[in-house]
Amino acid sequence: MRLVNTYLSEQELKKQEIEVICNLFMKQYTEEIEVNSYKYDDRKSYETDFDLIEIEFQKDNIYKEIDKLIKVHEKAILSIDQNVEIIVANDDTDVEIQLFENDCNNVSGFGLFITKRFIQELEPYYISDICNAYLNFENVSFGVVFE
Repeated sequence: MRLVNTYLSEQELKKQEIEVICNLFMKQYTEEIEVNSYKYDDRKSYETDFDLIEIEFQKDNIYKEIDKLIKVHEKAILSIDQNVEIIVANDDTDVEIQLFENDCNNVSGFGLFITKRFIQELEPYYISDICNAYLNFENVSFGVVFE
């Protein structure tokens, strides 16, 4: 599975920030990391994807793996000189980005959404002084079968 970690920002992430984030991922994961940056004319945000290639999660450790992923993003947030919001999903985040750009609080269907904001309508999976993380396995399974 390709695990897409999309950073949404008002300005393009700096090359140095991208390198720091890549290093944070490399300290925790052995999978290949692919980085792509986008700015579409019809979108408000700059998008920077950090994709973990061929990563596999198991039912018995999925929450431990999600927690590890959140910790990586927490450290990344601290290393970036601007506000970012992070969408994590299997294979692609384009639909989620479109929903987010129409309503930045409409994230209930996202697999994992990490932000500094508190979203009134949702209960966070994780709360810290750095970020809040909202987790939903209903629409995004992260490759795990929950039977």
